[in-house]
Amino acid sequence: MMEPLISIVMPFRDAAATLPEALASVLGQTFGNWELLAVDDDSRDGSADCVRDLAGGDRRVRVLANAFEPGVVGASRTAGREARAGWLARMDADDISHPERLARQWAMVGCRPEWDVIGCGVEILSPLGEGMVRHVDWVNSLKDSREIANARFIENPLVHPSALMRRAAVESVGGYREVPWAEDHDLWLRLLGAGAQFGKVPEVLLRWRDSPGRLTRSDPRYGERLRHKMRAHYVAQLPGVADRGVALAGAGPIGKALGRELLALGLRLCGFFDVHPRRIGEKIQGAEVAGLDQFGQRWREAILLSAVGVPGGREEIREMAEGAGYLEGADFWCVC
Repeated sequence: MMEPLISIVMPFRDAAATLPEALASVLGQTFGNWELLAVDDDSRDGSADCVRDLAGGDRRVRVLANAFEPGVVGASRTAGREARAGWLARMDADDISHPERLARQWAMVGCRPEWDVIGCGVEILSPLGEGMVRHVDWVNSLKDSREIANARFIENPLVHPSALMRRAAVESVGGYREVPWAEDHDLWLRLLGAGAQFGKVPEVLLRWRDSPGRLTRSDPRYGERLRHKMRAHYVAQLPGVADRGVALAGAGPIGKALGRELLALGLRLCGFFDVHPRRIGEKIQGAEVAGLDQFGQRWREAILLSAVGVPGGREEIREMAEGAGYLEGADFWCVC
């Protein structure tokens, strides 16, 4: 059998209700040079037999048992060990790929050879609240490599099951790892930190299903407290931050939480900028709070982090930072 160009990685556990649509969308791809590695993560509802029946003898579909630790990481590692292609496409067992998804993403492999991860536009199915809708709208608004890279600390800047990834790049940073926070965002941060380039097919090519059982809703690793720890962990690895220290724009709950995590990692917290008159002149976590009239003058040597969570705050601080000569993605980052 011919070696595939793309290995599709699809972990599943007790997904018999959604697998028919998901698998049909894979089998219906106009790009046909793929293999599907469907990894059974200890299903009890006959999902593995469902995949085999739906595949109808298609030799491109391989059902594997998770050979590592239970969960998405172990299942993804199982698929990575068995994959034969140089590119890995992710898909969840409850999502639906547009028939042109792989064709459009593979075309980008040829057009943009510098890209290591290629996403696409996403439509949210059955959203449970406005929060997920806003998140998808924000992710879809990130159009180019620079925007995706600069957004890495705000939230997860690329929907994981929308990705086509260069296998060598993923392996070069250690692949999927068990971490205290979200494993997909962790992988993106390691790749971006190593200089990998992300890109996107802007058209909507994946329908991403929301549900009460989604890990982002049910697993504390995806919550805000551990997201702060993850941000701090990777901010601490930015070039120059250990010597220059950090200044935070925003002395509210987000800024304070991130400041604590940065201090715990041994970074120097130079100061905070804030608009609240009561806070100005105080000290938080041993660092002085200055007003915005001193923005761009105090602690100018430090790496500046925007931690203002109110609507419009990110855009306001970004505009001020640019006016003061900061370069986003170098000495200035938004973290919320």
